[in-house]
Amino acid sequence: MSTRFLSIIVSIICISGCHIKSHAISGTMFIIDSLRTELHRAHTPVDSLHIMLNLYDVLPRDTSNRLGDSLYYTAMRARDYNSALDIIRNQANRYMRRDSLLRDLTEKALKCPDSDERKETITFIRFMQNMRRAYYSDTEDRKEALRERMEEIMLNPPTDLYDRAALTHGLCMLLSDVPNGNLLVSYMDSLNHIIDRLPSTAYSLRNAYNVHAASIFSSTHPDRSMVADKNTLEDIENLERHYLAKGRKFRNYHPTYYTIYTRLLSNYEHLDTAEVNEYYSKALVQLPFDPAIYETYRKAPMPDIYYAMFYKDYARALPMIKKAISEPVTQMRHKQLRQMEIECADALGDKETLLRASKDYIKLLQDEIEERAHSTYRELQTAYAIYDMKYRVTQMAKEKSESIASLQHTIILVSICAVIILIILAVFLFLQFRKNRSLIRNLSETNRKLVSESENLKQSRAELIRARDAAQKANNLKSDFIKNMSYEVKVPLQAINEYSHLIADCVGNASSNDVGRISERHLTRFADLIELNSELLSTIINDVLRLSEIDSSPVSVHPIVINLRLLCEATLDSVRHRVKPGVTLSLDPDCGHVEMFTDPARLQQILNNLLTNAAKFTDKGSITLSYRLNDSDSEVIFTVTDTGIGINPKNKEKIFERFFKIDRDSQGAGLGLTIARLIAQRLKGDVELDTSYNSGARFTVTLPKN
Repeated sequence: MSTRFLSIIVSIICISGCHIKSHAISGTMFIIDSLRTELHRAHTPVDSLHIMLNLYDVLPRDTSNRLGDSLYYTAMRARDYNSALDIIRNQANRYMRRDSLLRDLTEKALKCPDSDERKETITFIRFMQNMRRAYYSDTEDRKEALRERMEEIMLNPPTDLYDRAALTHGLCMLLSDVPNGNLLVSYMDSLNHIIDRLPSTAYSLRNAYNVHAASIFSSTHPDRSMVADKNTLEDIENLERHYLAKGRKFRNYHPTYYTIYTRLLSNYEHLDTAEVNEYYSKALVQLPFDPAIYETYRKAPMPDIYYAMFYKDYARALPMIKKAISEPVTQMRHKQLRQMEIECADALGDKETLLRASKDYIKLLQDEIEERAHSTYRELQTAYAIYDMKYRVTQMAKEKSESIASLQHTIILVSICAVIILIILAVFLFLQFRKNRSLIRNLSETNRKLVSESENLKQSRAELIRARDAAQKANNLKSDFIKNMSYEVKVPLQAINEYSHLIADCVGNASSNDVGRISERHLTRFADLIELNSELLSTIINDVLRLSEIDSSPVSVHPIVINLRLLCEATLDSVRHRVKPGVTLSLDPDCGHVEMFTDPARLQQILNNLLTNAAKFTDKGSITLSYRLNDSDSEVIFTVTDTGIGINPKNKEKIFERFFKIDRDSQGAGLGLTIARLIAQRLKGDVELDTSYNSGARFTVTLPKN
């Protein structure tokens, strides 16, 4: 949306502003009269309930408040408990300052059957009571409330999620006058975590948290405030769809939308052009639908101010800022408005305004510093109270431990006395059967010695068998290593030797005129073959050295944060020359941007070995490398998929053994997969063959993300 188009919208709204209130009132009265006529025709509570709900939504607030009580009783007679609880939550939001009415609403909610929605409603009422006590009580009352809640959360924390949500919300509200405090941020995070664990239908509690978070963090943590506002928008859109599906089409969401979009615009320094245009246009769209919104906008056009400041239209912004500062509705924004006034005056060279605004801004800063000092003092008092409570908890635990120890001491004394009595009673029997007991003891000792000797013999035999097997295995590995190396090294060395002689013979026997022709035909091919066999020989030696390094000492790991896409593309480039003509080597295009904390060199060794194997056994088709995160985002799963000869599932573990080769005539020492798995295991992961894939071979590498 262009700036010019948005300006036209503002002009239209300003021109038509005088007609908004009269049209809105006349339209509302027509709807009210129609609904009242329908209500007179209704005969049952079920028929009346829907009409009364729409009346509640469209009537002025004072009138609809009185209708709320009748609505509750009508819903109860109709056995529509969801509607009864919904109207209780609406009434609680309106009666936040009246504690007696909130208690009455709690009693009404308890008359509904037990359900998650009833728990949500009672908790929402407790949220309103928390806000009343935090915002409308005197200092001493707030301090006492804070102490009570601290004691409860430290000494007797509730186990029920709804009770924990209400208790934590109360702490947050009582600490909200210290928006920069670490305690407030900590408890707000805790409250968010608790609400996330509640049923997904608990819209009222989630919306209450987001509204409070957006307001509390609007001046200190703009990023958190914007996240909360966006979550509130999502919740309101869900509620709007929910109520529309129930036929409640007169609910007024425009004040809420206007407030949220205006608050989002207040963070214009953190927004891009598209976001500013979107929020600005959506804020203005709300004006024709509610006279109260338009009246607020007329006194303090905050969306226009933020919009002009974003585009640095200081000449337009400055008069609006001066007007808005004098309005009571902008009291919470005075500091930001003064900052913007200073910026505009400085840019326009208005020294008089700059001087006055600077003085006012300095006064605001002084007041804020003084308030912060008081807030810091209160936070320190709160921290000390928490420390004192923790100390009391420790003391209580110590006293409990001492009480238990005393009880145990008494029990031990009583037990000793009982044992002594039993011993005295048993002496006579002991003397009578002393010989038998001695004989039994001797037999038991002899049996124990025999069993011990038998176990020692079994253990010695098992150790000898293990030693024999280990020696045999070592001997076999040595033999396999010598045979493999003698064959694998001999072939490339012989090839290098023969092609070197061929090059020498060709150059030595050719005339000067033939050298160019011979080089073009043969020498390039011979040199490529020598280079190929040299690379094969180097690979074999490197594999043996890597295996020796892994066996002889722990693999050194140097983890860093890496971009997986860049690392995978580099690995593909390093093995591309090994791929046979007609075979496609590529990275899965669905692989997105993923960062991983690991050793890039070790990870590249694993992928290089798997891709080299795939290139060796794939004559046509494709080789694809891909990666993805698991469901919990804790692990990265790499796959190397080819369309080659495939691997029999019965060899799924055997292929990872040293020197094992599916095709004895294939190049290599049979160490690539062994080394890949060993390195992966040192990185706390693993390499496996995917036996469900049957169009070639697919290996999966699973490694922790961090």
